[in-house]
Amino acid sequence: MKRRALAILLLGVMCLGLLTGCGGKKTEEPAAGTSDDGVITINYPTFQCGVNTAAPVVAQLVKEFNEEYAGKYQIKLEEIPGDANYVDKIKVQLGTGDLPPVVYGAGYNLLDLALAKDLVVDLTDIVNADPEWKALYSDAALTTNSRDGKIYASSVEGSVVGYFYNKDLFAQAGIEAPAKTWDEFFQQCETLKAAGITPLALDTADSAWVTQLWWGAMVATASENGLAFMQTMNPDDYNFDEMVAAVEKVQKMLQDYTTLDAIGGKYEHAANNFLSGQAAMIANGPWMIGDFSDTSKTTADFADKVGSAIYPDNFVYDAPIQGYFVTKQDDPKLEEAAIAMVKFFTSAHAQQLGLEMQGMVPASSSVEISADAAATYPLLVEFLSQASEATVRSDNMQATMYSNLLDVVSQELPRLASGELDAAAFCQALTDAAAKN
Repeated sequence: MKRRALAILLLGVMCLGLLTGCGGKKTEEPAAGTSDDGVITINYPTFQCGVNTAAPVVAQLVKEFNEEYAGKYQIKLEEIPGDANYVDKIKVQLGTGDLPPVVYGAGYNLLDLALAKDLVVDLTDIVNADPEWKALYSDAALTTNSRDGKIYASSVEGSVVGYFYNKDLFAQAGIEAPAKTWDEFFQQCETLKAAGITPLALDTADSAWVTQLWWGAMVATASENGLAFMQTMNPDDYNFDEMVAAVEKVQKMLQDYTTLDAIGGKYEHAANNFLSGQAAMIANGPWMIGDFSDTSKTTADFADKVGSAIYPDNFVYDAPIQGYFVTKQDDPKLEEAAIAMVKFFTSAHAQQLGLEMQGMVPASSSVEISADAAATYPLLVEFLSQASEATVRSDNMQATMYSNLLDVVSQELPRLASGELDAAAFCQALTDAAAKN
């Protein structure tokens, strides 16, 4: 009887909650629009918060924007820790058609999802009418942020990505320099392992950013066919020899060359394992360089231990990161505010700020590496010099795959690592998921 009474009570509470929920928006999300004093509020959800390497840059840009547009516009941040949580939130809002005024496409191809529902503001005429803004678009940035000749987004940072290695750990294992070929790379992993050193910091959760970088680099350098795949937007077939062979190597990495917490671990776990000296290599972009000298994350001398490299077979990721886009709103004044925000967040000043605060590579080639930035981040200068010599380039796999595959990757990589799936079955799972689009 007590269980029945409790069930009735809970049912009543649930019904009350449903009625309350139908009565208005969630209280934890501030209402967008114009306040009593005429200030237009731009609610902006972001994963670039907390321990994210870009968090200080975004916080500074919000501060400066709110000061410059005081009395007119105001950005209110909604912090969403974790890339996957952010992507999931945007997908839910896509389903309701109630997107925030500004969305950061990042490396998740959110732009195409929003365009498919006709929820994106066309920026073409606005950008073309502003020579200063238009000059910041390189040919590659236009390709990344345009569809069918129309500009829909604006980038703030480039994505020139290689990997970092711990010079002390390499020396302990008798390794003198980064590998030039993949055979040499895997031999180095064996050498590190034999010396009692974990070779790789990897992850599987939140779309497995770090692991995907190694994986995509192997596909891109396998053959012309592999490179063509990596340069294709929204590929739908993962069942080909070069892909299967790369996945077999990823399986070996996860089974033999990484930390125990990589299986089910997020980027933060991989980063911490490298920053704490528990792993010898991590694939990531220059935006991580600021972490190497951050004494809240690592030791004071850690930055001196880190070297940079492009991938074996002379490969580097090189493409602007999909930028910010404005979504269609009922209030045209809110759209105008959102456009002002996107322009501010992707300006030459914003790109210079990201460079000097976190070592981020600017999206525009017209934003030069300043003497101050070079002095603060010598590793960035070293890496960009190495990257300039690369002969094979593409965007990263995460940026080009259908967004629904990101979850599939995270779900299936642990099964690949355990041996429950072989490489062919893993590739079939991705192909099946791509076919749902």
